[in-house]
Amino acid sequence: MNPRLLPFPLNVYAQTLTLASGAPVELLHFGVFDTDAELTDGYPAAQQRAQQRLLTLMLPPPARVLEIGCGSGTLARDLAAQGYEVTAITEIEEEWRNASALPGQAAHCECVSLREFADGRLFDIVLLQQSSQYLDTLLLFCRAATLLGEGGQLLLADEFLLDDSRMAPEPRPLLSNFLQLAERCGFRVARQRELGRQVAPGLQLFAGLLQRHRAETAASLALADEELLALEQALQNQAAKFATARLGYTLLDLRRGPVESMSTEYDSAGTFTLDEVRPLFERSFEVPFSAAVWQWKYGNGRGRAVGARQQGQLIAHYGGAPREIRYFGTPSRAVQICDVMVLPEHRSFVSRDTLFFKTAATFLEQQIGNCAEHLLGFGFPNARVLKVACRLGLYDVTDRFIELHYPRECATAADGLQVLPLALASEDARADVAQCWKRMAESLQNGIVGVRDLDYLQYRYCQHPLWEQGGYESLAVWAEEASAPLAIVVLKKLGQERLLMDIVAAVQDMPAALEAVRRSLAQQQLGLHARITQAQSATLLLPDTVVHELDIEIPCNVWTRGPTAATLAGAWWLTAGDMDFL
Repeated sequence: MNPRLLPFPLNVYAQTLTLASGAPVELLHFGVFDTDAELTDGYPAAQQRAQQRLLTLMLPPPARVLEIGCGSGTLARDLAAQGYEVTAITEIEEEWRNASALPGQAAHCECVSLREFADGRLFDIVLLQQSSQYLDTLLLFCRAATLLGEGGQLLLADEFLLDDSRMAPEPRPLLSNFLQLAERCGFRVARQRELGRQVAPGLQLFAGLLQRHRAETAASLALADEELLALEQALQNQAAKFATARLGYTLLDLRRGPVESMSTEYDSAGTFTLDEVRPLFERSFEVPFSAAVWQWKYGNGRGRAVGARQQGQLIAHYGGAPREIRYFGTPSRAVQICDVMVLPEHRSFVSRDTLFFKTAATFLEQQIGNCAEHLLGFGFPNARVLKVACRLGLYDVTDRFIELHYPRECATAADGLQVLPLALASEDARADVAQCWKRMAESLQNGIVGVRDLDYLQYRYCQHPLWEQGGYESLAVWAEEASAPLAIVVLKKLGQERLLMDIVAAVQDMPAALEAVRRSLAQQQLGLHARITQAQSATLLLPDTVVHELDIEIPCNVWTRGPTAATLAGAWWLTAGDMDFL
């Protein structure tokens, strides 16, 4: 194996092991150390022990094997030598070249993605060794289910998150979520073994090898010393996580269940065509589907979603729009739940054995929680969906949405504030928006608020299809001789009314700014109303405000581990602009 042909950090692992052992390296996966005495055996011996643990779980030859992520190609070659019929695939061209060049190679190797791979016959074993963490788990289970017959073996040796009690993003899948998804996709756990504590000493050992050979490795691979120092530190941190069981190195023997004629396949955002989304959307919401709005939400990798198909038809969808937020003053991420759809003939909400529950739970497990991409979820579901989701243990309620009406005849006299148009689509607005957002974020450090910088506002409004139709207007409220505006305001045009979509200002300045906007609109014979979370509504109340209930409650996720509903109660600052469909 030529380390120079491998991508980073595999090239570093291969080069370091080659220098340490004085011989070309064949394996690139973790090593297993059952006793301290085995540390003297060296890393290659530990890698052989790890591989042997995996091989003892395999169905006997001459089974057909598909290895996903072939690494060095050594495992595929060794399995072929034992009588297995082996196909190995990888998306990494360098891996494919190395694997194809191995002497004595009897396995068939392809440089192809798992989604695009096709074979006319079923496999007996689908095998992954430290590869599944880099795959979309929905894709993995969907493709494994189609590649394996009943009783077929999905065999994995990989890193998983075991402990998600701390709020810290972790790219590796949570094992409990992974196994729940496996069951939903028709697999059962035949055997499971945890080797994380046996892997930890090897990572410490390898970090030492990297330190010893760092200068020579950096020179031979043309890498900066800082890159190797960072990798060495990452290995030390990873070893600590294995040693404390935050991470695990888990062997999983999963078996394909009965192949049902109406089995459900799950997939992620970006895999659904507009032609299949359109009928699902229109039959679910009974309103026309807008391809432009859908593209605005989900295009270019923006949205997140889980969809369910039966017999090739998209019958359910659970989507979300990511948001950068300030969580009690700290940068974090949330996802706004939207486009929850199930075809009427498949609609059932009575139990956890339904499409709605399975699709929703899968999305929450994939996207939201202490260690997920998004710490929080929020949304604006209808009362029926919310009631069912709460009963099934998916959601709890943190607040409710209300509507505020500001009678235009009550507008006050001028108070030194001036309302002027704002060119929101222009870069010239960046500094003014930044000042207003900074003051707003500082004033809401005891709550949760979505980021409202210029990049967000331009995406939310200027890139929305309604902007080109003149559906929004943006304003700035100025005090006399001020160097920056007091507030940035975005309104939606609704006939003779304006809906306050966003106001970006320090909360203490909002009433005065809002009054100035109402006065300006009243002079044009236009009315004003707003929507806001009830707990935060005092910031937008004027003395003569009329409050209307909307029968819209704000949920939070309770299916996966994260901040509790009690922690989130009344904390969200949400206005009409946070709703994806306005």
